[in-house]
Amino acid sequence: MGNLQTLINYHAPLNYAQDLSEQIIDQGMLEHPGLGSIQLWKIKETNLPLLFSFHVHIFEKDSSIIDIHNFRSSLQHPNLIEYFACTSSKALNIGKVQSQQFFFAYYQKTLKEHIQSTAMTEVQIWKIIEQIVDVMVFLQRKNRYHGNINSQSIFITDNLHIKLLDKIGQNPNRNSIKDDVYDLGILVIELLTKRTNQLNFIQQIKNLYGKFTLQLLQLVAKMIDENPDKRPDFNQIQSMVTNRFKEPISLNNLEKNAYQNKLASRISTQGQLQNDKMKSTQDQSLLRSQYPYLMSQKSVINSTILRCDTNQNLQDSQSNNASPSNLNNQFLTPRKILSGQKPLYSTTAYRGSPQNQRYLDNQITPRNLEFNL
Repeated sequence: MGNLQTLINYHAPLNYAQDLSEQIIDQGMLEHPGLGSIQLWKIKETNLPLLFSFHVHIFEKDSSIIDIHNFRSSLQHPNLIEYFACTSSKALNIGKVQSQQFFFAYYQKTLKEHIQSTAMTEVQIWKIIEQIVDVMVFLQRKNRYHGNINSQSIFITDNLHIKLLDKIGQNPNRNSIKDDVYDLGILVIELLTKRTNQLNFIQQIKNLYGKFTLQLLQLVAKMIDENPDKRPDFNQIQSMVTNRFKEPISLNNLEKNAYQNKLASRISTQGQLQNDKMKSTQDQSLLRSQYPYLMSQKSVINSTILRCDTNQNLQDSQSNNASPSNLNNQFLTPRKILSGQKPLYSTTAYRGSPQNQRYLDNQITPRNLEFNL
């Protein structure tokens, strides 16, 4: 293959005592949506899956191909794509740029293809999350990161085993892990909605309320927090996932109540807001329809008092029996007293004669009444 140096992983199904070019056959180039420009290879005389390789260009003085090879050979995890070999070319130009080529197992089906073709239950989604988080915890503890978590750079086997590739030969910076956490949160939203390029991720989580468990939505909300310092790392996420049935998801039990209150407000549904708005509109309409009646009742209540003292009226009638001519002037009649108005009627408007009136009044049982209208 014209390479100066070839290093083969002793875990790979290759003969490290034999030249790599004699063991594999070129299957052509491929522009992969998640991996970029890659080259496919087939191992001779085997039915093993294809390999793929990609190139990295680096200054010769910064080259550490042997260290990278030894470290990558030591990484053994069921969800990591298997590493097979690497080669390094001789620096040919004045800039002393060296070309390195890395060989890995190739898996054809991406997670994106699986998402688009399969109706997944929440249990299946949790299993995918658990696998990704588990391998990312492994990389984090090895001081490595992914750098490109998305549905097209992650592969899935027929047995639903997740396979992904780490960032070869690079240590994470301050925010690399938290960036991977954010990217995983976006990937989970795609698992839930089957959609990418969401305009408002928090709004999408709110729309999913009631369709998935609160634990799952809470976890996603934490992973896509705008502040990287508030996002959990993969060790914390793994703890949340493992204990999701035992206790509410929270980074700190001391902040449990405040966190849950904040999450409840963030994951409120648009439907509830619409119901509240509709109820408010109905209440306002009812109030407007009853407003004229309520105002008229208020006017009557504030201004009208009906008083009736029949006992006093009988006493006054008896005291004036000797002077019938004064009966009309001295007889106290029950009347409706209106503030600032004349009485509308009198209960003694029909007399006929003073004698008739006294007879009618004697039929009334004396009682004192006072009530408001």
